[in-house]
Amino acid sequence: MTAMRSYEFRLANSKEEVAAALTLRRQVFVEEQRMFALSDADEYDPESIYINAWKNDSLLMGTVRCYPDQQDRSVWWGGRLAVHENYRLRGIGVYLIEAAVSEMQRRSVRRFLAQVQQQNVKLFEKLGWSKVGEQFISYGQPHQLMEANLHVFDASNRKQRQFIGR
Repeated sequence: MTAMRSYEFRLANSKEEVAAALTLRRQVFVEEQRMFALSDADEYDPESIYINAWKNDSLLMGTVRCYPDQQDRSVWWGGRLAVHENYRLRGIGVYLIEAAVSEMQRRSVRRFLAQVQQQNVKLFEKLGWSKVGEQFISYGQPHQLMEANLHVFDASNRKQRQFIGR
Protein backbone atom coordinates (compact mmCIF):
# COMPACT_ATOMS: atom_id res chain seq x y z
CA MET A 1 0.00 0.00 0.00
CA THR A 2 1.13 3.49 -0.72
CA ALA A 3 -0.47 6.00 1.58
CA MET A 4 0.06 9.74 1.67
CA ARG A 5 -2.40 12.25 3.07
CA SER A 6 -5.25 9.75 2.94
CA TYR A 7 -4.26 8.70 -0.59
CA GLU A 8 -4.05 5.01 -1.45
CA PHE A 9 -2.54 3.37 -4.53
CA ARG A 10 -3.78 -0.13 -5.29
CA LEU A 11 -4.71 -2.59 -8.01
CA ALA A 12 -8.29 -2.30 -9.20
CA ASN A 13 -10.01 -5.34 -7.76
CA SER A 14 -13.60 -4.94 -8.93
CA LYS A 15 -15.51 -4.14 -12.10
CA GLU A 16 -16.45 -0.79 -10.54
CA GLU A 17 -12.81 0.16 -9.92
CA VAL A 18 -11.85 -0.80 -13.49
CA ALA A 19 -14.83 1.20 -14.83
CA ALA A 20 -13.71 4.23 -12.80
CA ALA A 21 -10.22 3.93 -14.32
CA LEU A 22 -11.64 3.72 -17.85
CA THR A 23 -13.85 6.76 -17.21
CA LEU A 24 -10.89 8.82 -16.00
CA ARG A 25 -8.78 7.73 -18.99
CA ARG A 26 -11.59 8.84 -21.32
CA GLN A 27 -11.76 12.23 -19.62
CA VAL A 28 -8.03 12.78 -20.02
CA PHE A 29 -7.24 11.26 -23.43
CA VAL A 30 -10.52 11.83 -25.30
CA GLU A 31 -12.09 14.94 -23.77
CA GLU A 32 -9.03 16.94 -22.62
CA GLN A 33 -6.16 15.94 -24.90
CA ARG A 34 -8.33 14.93 -27.86
CA MET A 35 -5.89 12.15 -28.77
CA PHE A 36 -8.84 9.89 -29.62
CA ALA A 37 -12.17 10.78 -31.22
CA LEU A 38 -14.61 8.71 -29.16
CA SER A 39 -12.70 6.21 -27.01
CA ASP A 40 -9.16 5.30 -25.99
CA ALA A 41 -10.12 1.64 -25.48
CA ASP A 42 -7.98 -0.85 -27.39
CA GLU A 43 -7.12 -4.53 -27.73
CA TYR A 44 -4.86 -4.43 -24.63
CA ASP A 45 -7.60 -3.43 -22.17
CA PRO A 46 -9.03 -6.94 -21.56
CA GLU A 47 -5.68 -8.30 -20.29
CA SER A 48 -4.68 -5.15 -18.43
CA ILE A 49 -4.34 -4.56 -14.74
CA TYR A 50 -5.17 -1.09 -13.44
CA ILE A 51 -3.39 0.66 -10.62
CA ASN A 52 -5.57 3.37 -9.16
CA ALA A 53 -4.88 6.31 -6.86
CA TRP A 54 -7.74 6.90 -4.44
CA LYS A 55 -8.42 9.74 -2.03
CA ASN A 56 -10.36 8.74 1.07
CA ASP A 57 -11.06 5.39 -0.60
CA SER A 58 -13.76 6.89 -2.81
CA LEU A 59 -12.40 9.59 -5.15
CA LEU A 60 -10.27 8.36 -8.07
CA MET A 61 -7.39 10.80 -8.59
CA GLY A 62 -5.34 8.82 -11.11
CA THR A 63 -4.81 5.53 -12.89
CA VAL A 64 -2.26 3.63 -14.97
CA ARG A 65 -2.69 0.37 -16.82
CA CYS A 66 -0.16 -2.42 -17.30
CA TYR A 67 -0.44 -5.38 -19.64
CA PRO A 68 1.67 -8.27 -20.91
CA ASP A 69 3.26 -8.14 -24.35
CA GLN A 70 1.32 -10.33 -26.77
CA GLN A 71 4.51 -11.94 -28.15
CA ASP A 72 6.63 -12.26 -24.98
CA ARG A 73 4.79 -12.66 -21.66
CA SER A 74 7.94 -11.80 -19.69
CA VAL A 75 7.68 -8.25 -21.08
CA TRP A 76 5.00 -5.88 -19.80
CA TRP A 77 3.85 -2.46 -20.98
CA GLY A 78 2.65 0.50 -18.95
CA GLY A 79 0.45 3.17 -20.39
CA ARG A 80 -2.59 5.39 -20.30
CA LEU A 81 -1.30 7.12 -17.17
CA ALA A 82 -4.07 9.59 -16.35
CA VAL A 83 -4.40 11.99 -13.43
CA HIS A 84 -7.60 13.94 -12.78
CA GLU A 85 -7.05 17.62 -13.56
CA ASN A 86 -7.76 18.64 -9.94
CA TYR A 87 -4.89 16.45 -8.69
CA ARG A 88 -2.09 17.21 -11.13
CA LEU A 89 1.25 18.56 -9.95
CA ARG A 90 0.80 16.82 -6.57
CA GLY A 91 3.01 13.81 -7.26
CA ILE A 92 0.14 11.44 -8.08
CA GLY A 93 1.71 10.52 -11.44
CA VAL A 94 5.05 9.79 -9.78
CA TYR A 95 3.39 7.52 -7.22
CA LEU A 96 1.50 5.70 -9.99
CA ILE A 97 4.71 5.14 -11.97
CA GLU A 98 6.48 3.87 -8.86
CA ALA A 99 3.55 1.59 -8.00
CA ALA A 100 3.57 0.16 -11.54
CA VAL A 101 7.31 -0.53 -11.36
CA SER A 102 6.85 -2.13 -7.95
CA GLU A 103 4.09 -4.38 -9.31
CA MET A 104 6.26 -5.42 -12.25
CA GLN A 105 9.11 -6.25 -9.86
CA ARG A 106 6.68 -8.28 -7.74
CA ARG A 107 5.64 -10.19 -10.88
CA SER A 108 9.33 -10.74 -11.81
CA VAL A 109 8.88 -9.46 -15.35
CA ARG A 110 12.00 -9.30 -17.51
CA ARG A 111 11.27 -5.88 -19.06
CA PHE A 112 8.79 -3.07 -18.39
CA LEU A 113 8.26 -0.62 -21.26
CA ALA A 114 6.09 2.43 -21.93
CA GLN A 115 5.42 4.80 -24.79
CA VAL A 116 5.78 8.11 -22.97
CA GLN A 117 4.50 11.45 -24.22
CA GLN A 118 7.52 13.66 -24.95
CA GLN A 119 6.67 16.24 -22.27
CA ASN A 120 6.93 13.48 -19.62
CA VAL A 121 10.28 11.96 -20.68
CA LYS A 122 12.37 13.93 -18.15
CA LEU A 123 10.09 12.84 -15.31
CA PHE A 124 10.50 9.18 -16.28
CA GLU A 125 14.28 9.64 -16.56
CA LYS A 126 14.35 11.08 -13.01
CA LEU A 127 12.55 7.92 -11.90
CA GLY A 128 15.25 5.70 -13.41
CA TRP A 129 13.73 4.95 -16.81
CA SER A 130 15.87 4.96 -19.97
CA LYS A 131 15.09 5.99 -23.53
CA VAL A 132 14.93 3.19 -26.12
CA GLY A 133 15.40 4.30 -29.72
CA GLU A 134 14.27 7.56 -31.25
CA GLN A 135 11.24 9.75 -30.66
CA PHE A 136 8.16 8.83 -32.76
CA ILE A 137 4.63 10.07 -33.35
CA SER A 138 1.74 8.12 -31.84
CA TYR A 139 -1.86 9.33 -31.99
CA GLY A 140 -0.61 12.65 -33.35
CA GLN A 141 1.69 13.30 -30.36
CA PRO A 142 5.47 12.93 -29.99
CA HIS A 143 6.34 9.90 -27.85
CA GLN A 144 9.45 8.13 -26.63
CA LEU A 145 9.78 4.41 -25.93
CA MET A 146 11.19 4.03 -22.42
CA GLU A 147 12.23 1.14 -20.21
CA ALA A 148 12.14 0.93 -16.42
CA ASN A 149 15.22 -0.24 -14.59
CA LEU A 150 13.70 -3.11 -12.62
CA HIS A 151 16.93 -4.24 -11.01
CA VAL A 152 18.24 -1.20 -9.15
CA PHE A 153 17.58 -0.51 -5.48
CA ASP A 154 16.70 3.12 -4.79
CA ALA A 155 19.06 4.16 -2.01
CA SER A 156 18.02 7.81 -2.06
CA ASN A 157 16.71 9.56 1.02
CA ARG A 158 13.12 9.21 -0.20
CA LYS A 159 10.90 7.35 2.18
CA GLN A 160 10.27 3.84 0.87
CA ARG A 161 6.64 3.54 -0.21
CA GLN A 162 4.55 0.41 -0.20
CA PHE A 163 1.88 -0.57 -2.67
CA ILE A 164 -1.13 -2.84 -2.20
CA GLY A 165 -0.68 -5.47 -4.89
CA ARG A 166 -3.76 -7.53 -4.18
